Amino acid sequence: MARPLSFEDDLSQLIDGAKPKLLFRGSTPEELQAWQEQFHATVTELLGIIPERAELCLEFAGQVDCGAYVRHRITYQTEPDVYVPAYLLVPKGIRDDEKRPALLCIHGHGHFGKDSVVGIDNTPERKSEVDDLRYDYGQKLAEQGYIVLAPDLRGFGERRPGYPGPRVDYCPRNYMCATLLGTTVVALHLCDLEAALDVLQALPYVDRERLAAVGLSLGGRMTMMIAAMDQRVKVAVPSGCMNLFQERYQALVQCGAQLIPGLLQYGDTPELFSLIAPRPLVIEIGLQDPLIPRVWALRGLARIRKAYAAAGAPDRLFVEEFDGGHQFSGKMASNVLQKWQAGLL
Repeated sequence: MARPLSFEDDLSQLIDGAKPKLLFRGSTPEELQAWQEQFHATVTELLGIIPERAELCLEFAGQVDCGAYVRHRITYQTEPDVYVPAYLLVPKGIRDDEKRPALLCIHGHGHFGKDSVVGIDNTPERKSEVDDLRYDYGQKLAEQGYIVLAPDLRGFGERRPGYPGPRVDYCPRNYMCATLLGTTVVALHLCDLEAALDVLQALPYVDRERLAAVGLSLGGRMTMMIAAMDQRVKVAVPSGCMNLFQERYQALVQCGAQLIPGLLQYGDTPELFSLIAPRPLVIEIGLQDPLIPRVWALRGLARIRKAYAAAGAPDRLFVEEFDGGHQFSGKMASNVLQKWQAGLL
């Protein structure tokens, strides 16, 4: 049978029929660990050049009293001469001898980047974004007593043209430019997020061994990636991203900020999630989220559950399916994070 004459339809059909060759097929902790090492190394190679890191040069540039916490505006260096603007939320009442767990809270494709995550909603447009997506999870988690770091990813918030005006989606263009340079947008995001973890570990009131990551949409995808690639993330809460590239990229328009070239030869998002096992993982799925077709989500979850079962930790994989769309819930995540903070996970 002839393949489609249309090149675009042909590519979609090829993606639909892809058969990744590094799916996890074992059943023991030893087999999982060996597979994780192989798949991690494969993904590292596919990501392309990850920039050489530079000194953090952490600077505090102002603060706002937000009642239960203080919101600091900070910048830090990732690769040479690349500086990340971010907000650091520090709850009040931390004792001099106290060290608290800290959360890296990552934004999605919204117009205002990190601002929405920390609940800055002082215009109708900002308030609509926060309310519609339940986007202020960084603020809510700081009010629960966690230290929160919310940076702008490259191409978003202050790191995009025309901010704070309407956002133009340059993700496909940015992906193409990155590949011309031998890297990917994901690799560049990981460089910045690894530096964010360094920032948290450098703060005297942070418990270096208790770091977690939380995010919605693209932020959920990058929560998956930083937890998969960096063992310092002890708990991951990805929301609005339990979909597979094999399904998503059959459409003609998709996000270049998440793409890892060649990935479908070896695995997909369930395999990236499986690199997190046996660490606690909370996956949020809005049952009305148009970006998460249920049949594909169930296929992916089955593969992730297989990895957690092999790790001997099926009770560390949490799935919250809630009555909502492409938005953050936080109900199950809050309970899991509380147990983790109390040393029960």
